[in-house]
Amino acid sequence: MGFVFYISSDGRIKTQEYLKGGAIAFCIAEKTRDGSLITEFDQKGEILNQIYKKGGDAHADLKNYLGISDSQTKDAGAYSGLVISAQCKECRHVGLQRELDLHAPGEIKDVPIVPIFLCQQCKKRHYSLTDQYLRVLVDGNGELFEESEKVELGKGGDGSLGELQEYIIRIFASKRISRIEIR
Repeated sequence: MGFVFYISSDGRIKTQEYLKGGAIAFCIAEKTRDGSLITEFDQKGEILNQIYKKGGDAHADLKNYLGISDSQTKDAGAYSGLVISAQCKECRHVGLQRELDLHAPGEIKDVPIVPIFLCQQCKKRHYSLTDQYLRVLVDGNGELFEESEKVELGKGGDGSLGELQEYIIRIFASKRISRIEIR
């Protein structure tokens, strides 16, 4: 028996849980209007990685990302979306839903680099940006940084990554979007 993919009625693919670096992870893949989006989450629903490929095939891209060749698909029925157990900063309701899940996959045109979640009760927007995912973004987009910034970020310390995280917090705060804190 191979790796299991659960395919919903709207075409989203959710993987079985698997171990990554000693922790449990899973992926959601979806065919967007112009390509495919693969998002990898930890067990709590925090983003580990997100890859968007223009013109891609979600199923093939997911298999390639995971490095698997043997898989089986199972019907997952209706897809209800990813809801994480985090508290809304506005109304204190626990339960934030991934914003992209409110759209049919084929309607998704703009994929945010930093994933957005909505409170299920008051609809306040929150963003998910762990230090691990920020490191993935920094390492994958070196052309966005000056040489001196690359040297500082490459030292491996959390200092400059922390500064970058603070800068991002200020940007989202100006848009009244809160950072998710999962305990």
